[in-house]
Amino acid sequence: MPVYQKITSLSPRTTELLLALGAAEKMVGVAYQKSSRYPLFGTIPSLGEVENISIDSIKSIGAQAIYTTPDVKLEDSFINDIQREGIDIITFDARSIEETGDEIYRIARTVARSTQAEKLVTRMMYGIEETRRRVKDMEPIRTAFFTGNAPYTVAGRESIITELLEINALDNVYKDIPKKDAQIDLSTLKLLDPQLILLPDSPIVMNDDDAFTMGQYTEHALTVFVPGDMFTPGVGLTMLGEFYRELNEKMRRFTGENLANRGVPTYF
Repeated sequence: MPVYQKITSLSPRTTELLLALGAAEKMVGVAYQKSSRYPLFGTIPSLGEVENISIDSIKSIGAQAIYTTPDVKLEDSFINDIQREGIDIITFDARSIEETGDEIYRIARTVARSTQAEKLVTRMMYGIEETRRRVKDMEPIRTAFFTGNAPYTVAGRESIITELLEINALDNVYKDIPKKDAQIDLSTLKLLDPQLILLPDSPIVMNDDDAFTMGQYTEHALTVFVPGDMFTPGVGLTMLGEFYRELNEKMRRFTGENLANRGVPTYF
């Protein structure tokens, strides 16, 4: 596998991973994203919205490789032009915790950052094991995790979200649906009676209107807005230990007998 000296990223997930790996000096351009947890992001030239990035803009910065994820929809003509120019497309495609670790190592090798990858994956696995140890004697909280709102979809059996929820003693009430994202009728919330509804801020932004709508179908659930990158394959998973400790403390505070503020959405 080649090692690249000039790269660009069209996906927030690959941008964040490359920054976490310490490859900022190799990044000659990135697609627009609202924010980054890494200060060096602000030093990298922006190529604008991903749908407006042209082959000429990629050529002008001398990129040898483009990093992206399957959720970034690239036009076939753009892909063909990129390949004709001899520019490689590296796709970060993980669907489980194990695959996330493998993909971090693979991406790291393309930028000569294997040592940093080892640190990230070790941190991820330590956080997961610490979380499992912390919650092993806790009663599971019945949870629904929404992945979309037009129409409403939830994480099903094949989603990494279900795997992550289980680690934190959050029992996905839709885990028997054999899909990653499954469209549902909100009336099923009454039947399944979740104690907790989680709404992410990415890749689909869920808002107070969504929380209000769901509140009409459940009398017992606490609705919480959470950062989507903590439930998506990527560098966010390397921060699971601290994040899940805080999440669990908050969830347990409101999903027991204490009904205070139960009807008001909260932001993590």
